[in-house]
Amino acid sequence: MDGDGNVFLSTGDNTNPFQSDGFNPTDHRPGRYPFDASRSSGNANDLRGKILRIHPEPDGRYTVPKGNLFPAGTPQTRPEIFVMGCRNPFRISVDRVTGMLSWGEVGPDAREAKAERGPAGFDEINRTRTAGNFGWPFLIADDKPYRQFDFATGASGPAQDPAHPLNRSPLNTGPQDLPAGRPAWIFYPYTPSARFPSVGSGGRTACAGPFYRFDPKLASTRKLPETFDQSQLIYDWERRWILAVGVNPDGSPGSMQRMAPEIELKRPIEMELGPDGALYVIEFGRGWENNKDAQLVRIQAATVR
Repeated sequence: MDGDGNVFLSTGDNTNPFQSDGFNPTDHRPGRYPFDASRSSGNANDLRGKILRIHPEPDGRYTVPKGNLFPAGTPQTRPEIFVMGCRNPFRISVDRVTGMLSWGEVGPDAREAKAERGPAGFDEINRTRTAGNFGWPFLIADDKPYRQFDFATGASGPAQDPAHPLNRSPLNTGPQDLPAGRPAWIFYPYTPSARFPSVGSGGRTACAGPFYRFDPKLASTRKLPETFDQSQLIYDWERRWILAVGVNPDGSPGSMQRMAPEIELKRPIEMELGPDGALYVIEFGRGWENNKDAQLVRIQAATVR
């Protein structure tokens, strides 16, 4: 929830990714409904692959606040949509002070780019205070375009135009012309990132945590140190790190500091700042299921002895 009582809700694209060679699943052939993300994420008339913003009312219903991507009454659109073009917005966070929404976007599996298809797979960290289209399944990362690929013939069509992405799927129930794509705030592939070297390499599961402000008036020995002041906290479930990312005056990502590198994190999957200024983290555990090492941990300022 934001400071105005609006609820943000993220939804995955509900599309099978395993028959697209690690690229974008936009299979328009008859009978291939589960393999076409154009019908969900890229569809302005569908709530899948989105971040929704609604306002709960006392009678149990909800209204739609102004400023969402499509004003109420826009033909072939859903007014609840705040962000469209998401694949798997796995973890989201809202800053109640500024209304800034941040989320981690878990991307597809292509290990390298192919000229006939498009870019390699990237995970993303995104931040926005305003509604927008973040591209999937037509764009990824810093608006790298996918080609309009014909799964029936294997022929590659033109690349999508980030300023004017088109949804040509026969399963699309929304407009064909979509809002211009927005580039990701941070993005990284399986391989080391020259632009964001602090994220490392390997498997990817990007997640967004809270924004941290150091409060000198807070009487707590646990609060995170001032070195992390004005930082967006991000984390990766698979790579098992937490990074404090400074935000430059123009809103771009600044310095990246590894938080508590001496701690062996066991797949962090959720985190919140407590009223004491410490960071509370749920660890999923080392395995894929039945983890006896799953736990809730508190990360706090070091105690000088």
